Amino acid sequence: MLLTMLGPASSSEVDNPPGSHPSEVGPELDARSAPVSRDAWLTEVVEQNLDFIWRLLRRLGVTQSHADDATQQVFVVLADKLDHVERGKERSFLFGVALRIAARTRRAGGRQRAMEAEDGHDYDQVDPRPLQDELTDRRRAAELLDDILETLPEELRIVFALYELDALSVPEIAEMLDIPQGTAASRLRRAREKFKEQVKRVQARWEHERAQRRSR
Repeated sequence: MLLTMLGPASSSEVDNPPGSHPSEVGPELDARSAPVSRDAWLTEVVEQNLDFIWRLLRRLGVTQSHADDATQQVFVVLADKLDHVERGKERSFLFGVALRIAARTRRAGGRQRAMEAEDGHDYDQVDPRPLQDELTDRRRAAELLDDILETLPEELRIVFALYELDALSVPEIAEMLDIPQGTAASRLRRAREKFKEQVKRVQARWEHERAQRRSR
């Protein structure tokens, strides 16, 4: 739906208007073709970054149920501000927008949970019954990763996710975050250390919970 909303209009008639030769295209036609070029650029940016922004929002604490809406908000901002975005810097721009929208979405989610607690309902409550027969290994791994990432400070979580999960280089991360490469490398090192510590803790907790379920 997002690409339908933001996608480009057909350029066939602009490129070759009926009854004209390409060499006869004048300034007026060039002016009319500019929005098509802009739309094509926008569509390309959306296609190249849609999955990346969705994953980034999830790693910034946006719940899965809100990730689609938050992702769309990011690209709506891009569409509105595209004329002010430097070509080649689109991902950095999207990253900054995603940070702000993630924070706003988390605050809204916190207010919603508080309201649900007041009326005695928990609409996101997870079924506490044993899940090991229902979960695939892939889902277990994803949940474990989410649990661990949630324990990391945001500045470390972002660097770790961009490097380990999105395969960005340290220079790319430094440019995206507008920090020195040495700072990015230091945060990555600290994030890896904390990640290893949390892996051990979370795995121990999961093993304890499995043992409890088996004993019931």
